[in-house]
Amino acid sequence: MKEFNVKWCKRVRYISAIAPVVLAGACSALLLRADGNALNYLLAVCIVAAVAYCAYMSPLKVIADDEKITIKKIIGSKSIRFEKIENMALFPATGMRSMGIGSCGFFGYTGLRYSPQIGQYASFVGSYDQTILIETGGGMKYLISCEHPEELIKHYHTLISMP
Repeated sequence: MKEFNVKWCKRVRYISAIAPVVLAGACSALLLRADGNALNYLLAVCIVAAVAYCAYMSPLKVIADDEKITIKKIIGSKSIRFEKIENMALFPATGMRSMGIGSCGFFGYTGLRYSPQIGQYASFVGSYDQTILIETGGGMKYLISCEHPEELIKHYHTLISMP
């Protein structure tokens, strides 16, 4: 089993440190001024749900064993079995433009995204300078990042070349 940490770039670290403070203040202000106003309660719940979603998707570590890659997140994990992977390669994503649902820096670059270079994909990225594109047989694509991505790719290619 090999473990690879996910490095967060400076932008992700700054946003992830400052945003919770701002959002906690916004929730407090909404709840203190609620006076029975359901909209204030609803907005506070939406803020908490957005933070929980970003935390749920946030990558911390990538673990590769003999059968799968597991992306460990703040809450939960996502596994991709090697037998389902059709292609796995370094992907130079620095400066890539994408749009979609998810986070663009709060606990990473995560969510369901679309870019002209890749098409639709699920993103579990901490820093765009260490990205790997994984394409599965079912047409799903994943953009992940970890320290020493070339070692993860080498591990994958070693396993699939074994009889």
